[in-house]
Amino acid sequence: MYKNARKAAGLCIDEAAFRLHIASRTLCKYEAGENTPGPDVVLGMSREYRRPDMIQRYCRENCAIGRSHGYEVLNAIDTNPSAVLMKLMNKIDDSHQDLKVLARVLVNKRSRDDFTDDEWAYLSEAAQKLFDIEHNIAILRTVFFSLDQEGTAILVAVHNQKCWDKGYVRKEKRPLVTAAR
Repeated sequence: MYKNARKAAGLCIDEAAFRLHIASRTLCKYEAGENTPGPDVVLGMSREYRRPDMIQRYCRENCAIGRSHGYEVLNAIDTNPSAVLMKLMNKIDDSHQDLKVLARVLVNKRSRDDFTDDEWAYLSEAAQKLFDIEHNIAILRTVFFSLDQEGTAILVAVHNQKCWDKGYVRKEKRPLVTAAR
């Protein structure tokens, strides 16, 4: 994946290594699969090669959390921003009635034992539809990232700051409001 992405970006090994602040030999080992790059290097590759999908793919392949909670990397979809947005809008429109029913089903439920079999089946179906929405949002974020990586990083930082300001995050350390290098 790394070699193909570098070549598609039109970079020779030495130029790519220079931009990534690593040795050419190190990059060769990553591309040959002899070593696995760290997340910071993959973030740099994603930025330099203009391949936002590399981040998701890396997490999906190299991180236990990414393997169990990450979505598959979609490579057979239209990534035109308006097409992605339209698909998301359709998914959200379709979910409105489900959310109203789901709100009634979830009242006073705390564990699996609180649900009837029919309610649990409905909850499972509704959850799948919500996961589809979440996946479409992840695709939209990837599309935004491919258009303007620094701008997207700033948007995420601003969102994180809002969460901090509203008290949704209880951390000793404040989130940064600047874009990654």
